[in-house]
Amino acid sequence: MTNSDTPADTASTSPPQAHATAPAQFPAVGAGTRAGSMAETGSISHGYVVGMFFLCFVFSYIDRQVVSILVQPLKASLALSDTQIGLLQGIAFTLCYATAGVFVARMVDRSNRVMLSAACVAIWAISTAMCGTATSFGELLVWRAGTAIAEAALSPAALSIFSDLFPPRKVARASSIFMLGPYVGGGVALLGGGALLGWMAAPDASAWLARHELHPWQMVFFVLGLPGLVLAALVALTIKEPARRGVPVGASEGAPPFQEVLRELFVRNRFCLPYFFGYVALILLFYSHSAWFPTMIIRRFGLSASEVGKLAGPIYMVGGMAGVVSASFLVGKVSDAGALRKVLRIAAWAATLLIPVACAAPLAPSLTLTLALYGLCAYAASIVMALAPVPLQIAIPNRMRGRSLALLVFLTNAISGGLGPYAVGGINEWLADPHTGLATALAIVGTIAAALSALLYWIATRRAASMEPVIRTESVAAGRAAI
Repeated sequence: MTNSDTPADTASTSPPQAHATAPAQFPAVGAGTRAGSMAETGSISHGYVVGMFFLCFVFSYIDRQVVSILVQPLKASLALSDTQIGLLQGIAFTLCYATAGVFVARMVDRSNRVMLSAACVAIWAISTAMCGTATSFGELLVWRAGTAIAEAALSPAALSIFSDLFPPRKVARASSIFMLGPYVGGGVALLGGGALLGWMAAPDASAWLARHELHPWQMVFFVLGLPGLVLAALVALTIKEPARRGVPVGASEGAPPFQEVLRELFVRNRFCLPYFFGYVALILLFYSHSAWFPTMIIRRFGLSASEVGKLAGPIYMVGGMAGVVSASFLVGKVSDAGALRKVLRIAAWAATLLIPVACAAPLAPSLTLTLALYGLCAYAASIVMALAPVPLQIAIPNRMRGRSLALLVFLTNAISGGLGPYAVGGINEWLADPHTGLATALAIVGTIAAALSALLYWIATRRAASMEPVIRTESVAAGRAAI
């Protein structure tokens, strides 16, 4: 959950007062829930729905990450500093994303999720394309903010829809497929963006661009942004809003006050505070690498943007996808007893692995070793990210989960996305070394973030172990009905 993935408050199917202990987060739907058909998508198969939302998630990350491969041409064309680039990829994007996500959590519960998703895909596609018209830092900032605000709706809407379409055993699988989107999208942004940039710099293309007073980076924004309009139309026209299910008969439509959500998270569930900020630290590393690692390779090893895209893009995709698959496999082996502690422990080990890798990857002496360690970073980070929603889905009551996850997303985007890229850019400018400054800045920020994440996850694991008897006692009814 570049990390931002929050199912709606009513997306799960357990009773409001129960805490399911099984890693399979969705207790079976019984007679005590409002009817919700799993065949409410007309003639369109459920696999098609998952595939379409997966493609939307891929495109969201293409549009989000493409700036990382365009750093050098953007700096040259618009006279931007590394700090400004850090703002574009960090605070400007993530604060808008995080703030919008707070309001989206309610909209997902109350509105047509399919149409909401389609509208947001169209808006971010237009905003991404309009980045290609920017002539100043301010204009680029505005259009990037538009992209961020629109993208905030997709994950909570998609995950909520999945819970209404699928029986419990298949919800986790559908969500795992969806969660591959950031790694496929990020890889395509590097690979496709770099290839487009190289093609636009070819003599024939560059001559055409010169006649029309355009730069190659502008065409990259146009080409990657506008296809999203087609995707938005397909979502709106081919997917039907499924009936909602999982709310007990006779239950009030109103959700508990936010103060109760905070009390549940940070007073009753003592593991949540270190768990939240452990994930914040992990995502800080993720955003730092997404924003600056390709540029670091360009500067250290003298490669072009297209060359870096061809090399780093597939490695990023494979590493991230392998991590998500590994996380799904490991969670599948977790037994009901002690599920919360075991899930947190898996994440803690993955974060611990990141400490030496995050330090070594930017400073490795050869390009081959740098790329290999980059893939290992993506692998370990993606395990933690894939498991991020699970502790809350295990321990937090049904009608509090959407806002609990929305709060986690807000913190990761507001703190991690804002601070990570900005800190790397600022440290690099402070070091003032054009060859190794960026690599050193990435190593400093990455090592600190990974170490803090691992420490906090281990604390959360220990606290979860101490509260397991309470969870088991209060969730015995849900546990009997669970998968």
